[in-house]
Amino acid sequence: MEPLRRQFNIDNDLGRKQKALQSLHALGSFDDFKQYAEKHELYSAAIELCKYQPERLKSLVKAYADYLAGRNRYRDAGIAYEYVGDYASAIPAYRSANLWRQALSCASILPLAQNELMALARDLADGLTESKDYQSAGIIYLEYLSDVELAARLFCKAYLFANAMRIVTLSGRPELLTEVVDPGIIESFNSTTELLADCRSQLAAQVPRLRELRLKKEQDPLAFYGGESTNGKENGDIPDDISLAPTDASTAGTFMTRYTKRTDGTLASNASRKTSKNRRREERKRARGKKGSVYEEEYLINSIGRLIERVNSVGDDVARLAESLMRRTMREQALNVERSMSELVQKCKEIVPEVWQVEQEKKDEDSDVPTGADGVLWEATTQGTRMSPPIVKAFERLSLLE
Repeated sequence: MEPLRRQFNIDNDLGRKQKALQSLHALGSFDDFKQYAEKHELYSAAIELCKYQPERLKSLVKAYADYLAGRNRYRDAGIAYEYVGDYASAIPAYRSANLWRQALSCASILPLAQNELMALARDLADGLTESKDYQSAGIIYLEYLSDVELAARLFCKAYLFANAMRIVTLSGRPELLTEVVDPGIIESFNSTTELLADCRSQLAAQVPRLRELRLKKEQDPLAFYGGESTNGKENGDIPDDISLAPTDASTAGTFMTRYTKRTDGTLASNASRKTSKNRRREERKRARGKKGSVYEEEYLINSIGRLIERVNSVGDDVARLAESLMRRTMREQALNVERSMSELVQKCKEIVPEVWQVEQEKKDEDSDVPTGADGVLWEATTQGTRMSPPIVKAFERLSLLE
């Protein structure tokens, strides 16, 4: 064999595919080179070798784009198609990746016929509306479909009331302020008021329940952790591998060790849950956070944490809503929603130290944490002191309403 062909066969037989590809490139047979790159998915290496050969580079990038699209990597495929100027293929790739800006840009460059462009825009807008990306859907209806009324409705759903007011006045249709924008503001006011009320109700139910659980844990730890209550009453949620028969004075100490590690001795071997099977079972129990179980406390802490995240996320929406209510002469509604939001934020700030027990120091080092199912229980029962407390985002009220 000639030296390069011999070197290719040696590298290929030894599994050195990239070196074999380099030998094929040096041989100058592009068809064999491309076929080998496709077979062994060496697109990046092949593209690097041909980066100064425009036509070959374009062919390889196109093949790579087809490969990426076939692997559902639509964003990268769209970019690759656009790189080689194949806008017709880039449009469906971008569309599958929910990249509406890139899809419409390629459609305009191609260009698509006007009716096809509008059909594409409408499909994209409908998909964005279904996924609740109302702002993007509104932009499409405004800029590509010239539907000012529907765009204004969508902006209102996105709490972008100022945008809705601007486009209806800019288009010379001020009557849409009362026909579209005002109803949109009222709808958002109603849904926001309901949301804030639900949050208040959740706090009113969960924080007292958390206090109740912690008081029970302090007053009767054995009953809290699923054993027999010190007052003689039994708890029905007893771990299935723990013997609670009062055979000696160390029973309570051994049982508590399983959950709190507060003992002078070591964990009894027959009370250990260190197999992966038992750990998975314990993880499922923990995820459910069943009421009355040892995991309920952690479940409540996580639930309150998610509530605070939700409150933080709607703060800007509420501020824009209050501003728009004032602009549309609905002062009472603006005052109502601002007051509700301020009270909820204040309540969240007040309960954070209590729920996450920020004043309590961590008593155990990570190296002392049990493994297996015992570790699951330990993590759950110490969750309040191990988690970083959330930061409650401040809510700034309109000075007109203070």
